[in-house]
Amino acid sequence: MKKILVDDVVMQEACNIADGVYAPLKGFTGKDDFESIATHFRLTDGRIWAMPIILDITREQKEEIGDNDFIIENREGKQFYISKPSIYKIDRDRMAQALYGTTDKKHPGVARLYGLKEYFVGGNVDRVVGREFKNTYPYYKTPAEMKEIFKKHAWTHIVAFQTRNPPHRSHEFLQKRALAQVDGLLIQPVIGPKKEGDIKDEYIIGAYNILIERYYKKDTVELSTFHTYMRYAGPREAVFHAQVRKNFGCTHMIIGRDHAGVGNYYGTYDAQNIFKRFREDELCIKIFKYNNVCYCKKCENMTPDGTCPHTDDDKVFLSGTELRRRLIEKEEIPDKFMRKEVVAYLESRKSIFVD
Repeated sequence: MKKILVDDVVMQEACNIADGVYAPLKGFTGKDDFESIATHFRLTDGRIWAMPIILDITREQKEEIGDNDFIIENREGKQFYISKPSIYKIDRDRMAQALYGTTDKKHPGVARLYGLKEYFVGGNVDRVVGREFKNTYPYYKTPAEMKEIFKKHAWTHIVAFQTRNPPHRSHEFLQKRALAQVDGLLIQPVIGPKKEGDIKDEYIIGAYNILIERYYKKDTVELSTFHTYMRYAGPREAVFHAQVRKNFGCTHMIIGRDHAGVGNYYGTYDAQNIFKRFREDELCIKIFKYNNVCYCKKCENMTPDGTCPHTDDDKVFLSGTELRRRLIEKEEIPDKFMRKEVVAYLESRKSIFVD
């Protein structure tokens, strides 16, 4: 059987399919489903799905495998079996506009789409007998394993929090606000390729470990990881993230300001408004929609937008962008912005940014 070499991103996506992270998908996205996802946020069978899962190949690889089943392999020798393959091309301008709302190559998700190989392959993903590949990351749990953990905790209502940043005080506020309404909280950072200037994965995990240990009630929080790349697709990616967290066993998900956004491509609350497209019973996960949160100096408290009478001059606005700026420029990060223990941890590390 033919084998083709793929990068670690594609190999990780195959593992996510095999583990059930991307249920109901059984394989990489074929052409008809790609079109349907981009146009309708649904697979051709009508089920909700927001982002295509892509296996891209070169012209030479296309000629090598033909119409036959084949094996994908990375440089470490990890393998998956691809059956019933279908090879196709897409109109990248049209798909970029549909998926990301722009064809601007300054958008990191659009740039990645244009940078993919010439052909895409749809096809089922199966583990190779005798060469089983499983994630061995210390904080990764499969959906089945995560559900068992929730069962041991006796949690029936679990809220997910998606992040690509270390925790600042507004994140902590939203997490605890949600936690007051459910049994448990799953904090699940995205681990994988990110854009230049984002904070490296290991420091996000390290920062959260400090926060959870010191500022959360024991046995109310689980820290796990979701291994993929950031699409920076804003509202569309919010739907994708919600569907994935449903697969991990979560019943609720926090969607805040500018979820999975980048630059000024999306409106502040577009990632919340997108969920109006779907019925709650078909989405199968409830969305906690929270306004932007700041620290009000006059209230001396964390304050959601529009809940106090004070002016912007009285407020400290918190965001991942502002945090990264302060870290890069070595500006003071006050305790009102981020817990002092987390600040000390980040400032004591070298080379914390993706380059």
